[in-house]
Amino acid sequence: MMIFYNKDLFAKAGLDADNPDLSTYETFLTAAQKIVSSGAAPYAIHPAPTSEFFQPNFDYLPLLAAQTGGKTFIENGKSTLTSQDSLDVANFWKTLYSDGLAGKEQYQGDAFADGKAAMAIVGPWAIAYYGDKVQWGSVPVPTKDGKPADQVYTFPDAKNIGMYSSCKNQATAWDVLKFATSKEQDGKLLDMTGQMPIRTDLSTDYADYFSSHPAYKEFGDQSARTTEDPTGVNTIAQLQALRDAYSKAVINGNGSVEDAFQTASGTIDKLQAQK
Repeated sequence: MMIFYNKDLFAKAGLDADNPDLSTYETFLTAAQKIVSSGAAPYAIHPAPTSEFFQPNFDYLPLLAAQTGGKTFIENGKSTLTSQDSLDVANFWKTLYSDGLAGKEQYQGDAFADGKAAMAIVGPWAIAYYGDKVQWGSVPVPTKDGKPADQVYTFPDAKNIGMYSSCKNQATAWDVLKFATSKEQDGKLLDMTGQMPIRTDLSTDYADYFSSHPAYKEFGDQSARTTEDPTGVNTIAQLQALRDAYSKAVINGNGSVEDAFQTASGTIDKLQAQK
């Protein structure tokens, strides 16, 4: 996941459309304020403000991964929601919402494509989807104090494969999985869809592809630095506890992030202890 920005709207707001500084929370907020105050767009960014459990993957968690160098909201079996990094990320988003820089209502359509938001958090699918409809640029998601692009982690939005323990032909299934995720087949997936296989050496393994498809290069570089959701029997319930706290304190501004995340952290730890 990376930040796409609308070059035309950035130029309209008086921002550098070719090399904008969005690397820190401070510079991101400054740019966001210029976008809205100039009238370039109603919002700087408009991630879905809805309450589904998976929505943190497209606002809070990519920035948490970036800020922590590749960690998620559960580490070593315990919630990290009350860590300083976690609170910094959440309060950054809270500022965007409280200052009217991010939309609190669900947009019926694509706010980025329609020019209602100047930025969006997207995956490589967005390159083909937006095409020539938006003159876009891309940058890594921001961190509190800024990090070089080659050090920024993010959420992969991966499409994973699993094999159940109840599978009656595990050896055969394993052979199929190895074939489907082999270097050759991953290369075909990349070539046919533009989706990034999760490989640590993606950029070098498929150098010819990225040479002929330069728009995808940043996503290819970033694929080696991704952090997935934690896995477990209660992952969905834990993500929902996170989203409920985020919706309450961050999006809607009801109470402090610290209090909401403290409560959610307790819920997540209880769920984590269940087997």
